[in-house]
Amino acid sequence: MARLDSLHPLRFVKTRELSHDDLKALYYIHDRVSQLLTETLAAEPTSAALWQVISAEQMPFKEVIDKYPRETVWSLLGFGESLVGGVALIIDKDTAISLVRQGGTEEEDEDDDDDDEEEGITEQELQMIDGKVQQFSEAFSTIWGEYHPISIQLATFPNTPSLDEFRGLLTGIAPDTLVANITFRVTMVAREVQRISMILPQPYLEPLTGVLKSVLESVKQEAEFEQIQERINLVDDITIPVTVELGSTQMSFSELQNIEIGDFIKLNQSIEDALFIKIGQNNTIIKGRPGTTPDQQYIAIQVTEI
Repeated sequence: MARLDSLHPLRFVKTRELSHDDLKALYYIHDRVSQLLTETLAAEPTSAALWQVISAEQMPFKEVIDKYPRETVWSLLGFGESLVGGVALIIDKDTAISLVRQGGTEEEDEDDDDDDEEEGITEQELQMIDGKVQQFSEAFSTIWGEYHPISIQLATFPNTPSLDEFRGLLTGIAPDTLVANITFRVTMVAREVQRISMILPQPYLEPLTGVLKSVLESVKQEAEFEQIQERINLVDDITIPVTVELGSTQMSFSELQNIEIGDFIKLNQSIEDALFIKIGQNNTIIKGRPGTTPDQQYIAIQVTEI
């Protein structure tokens, strides 16, 4: 199993929120990584797997740490000498076992004394997981290499590192550091569908800002609508924030100070006007009228214009 020294320290890197275009570019480039990895694995029937990107979002690093239990497998893919930083591939225990183990067998059921041992990940299985991650890293470096040369260093850990350990491995990363979280769906024959996440700390992406712009440009120039639509159809379980805008107004500071419970704030929206429905971070594309569901249990909005 390969080991990874502390990633190179960050220098003069500003922290900022990733834009919608940044996340879109990350989605498309890792969609290509998934396609290449799927094609590569198809040559090996015993390890064939369909990889698909199902979401690209950003969140604080601490939220990622809180989301995964201690026994989650982490693989850190450092950018070597080519760039500052790296990425982390996050695989929960059940998914890691599913990747390298054929599932329940009669032998497991015959010996209850071995149950505790079977529940854990053995050193041999960890090495096999390490090999799976190596396949991913090769596809990752190949696709990213079209835009920027990347040399990958690999280290796999059987448990989620502590925050102190992360400070030594992901230099410059704090609990409130924003990370891009890319989630993959992995489908293998005769096994349950699994999900694997990858995080890219925003400071490490800063030197690759030009790469993300190039990715978007290539998508606009080369991809036909049908191809994009086909990819979107593969991620039909993605959840997207939907916001209904009731209206807005302006108030003076003195008016705000005098607000009391029971007061009414008059909005610039007429009661007869349709409400704006905003999808994700995009512009408004739907209008509707407020009401309730047929069973009267939920507040709802009826779509009147698309």
